Amino acid sequence: MAQTEIQSQNQSQQGQTADLSELEAISDRLWQLAQDQEGNAASLLQILRVVEVVHKHIRDDLFQPALPTSRHELFNLLRDIETNGGWPHIYRMKINEICQYLEQPEELEA
Repeated sequence: MAQTEIQSQNQSQQGQTADLSELEAISDRLWQLAQDQEGNAASLLQILRVVEVVHKHIRDDLFQPALPTSRHELFNLLRDIETNGGWPHIYRMKINEICQYLEQPEELEA
C-alpha cells in the first residue's frame, strides 16, 4: 500500500511539473507579447486588463470553491501561502502615480 501511495505522489508531482512548464511557457509568451508592445501604453494596458480578468475568473470560479473545508486543510493552505510567497495580488497604479510622469521635465531632443 505504501508503494501505491508513493507512486500516486510521484504521478501527482509529474503532473505538477508538466503544469508548471506549461505555465512557464504561457508566461513567457505573455511577456513576449508585452515586449512587442513596448512603448504602446494602450496595448500594454489592454494586456494588463486581460491578465486581471483571468486572475478574477480563476479566483472567483475555481480557487474559492476549492478552498478547504477543514481546519487542518486550511492550516496547510495558509502555511503554504506564507512559505511560498504570500497571496497573489495584481497591483494597480494610482492616478497620482501616473500623473507623476507628467511632472517630469521632458528631455530636449538634440
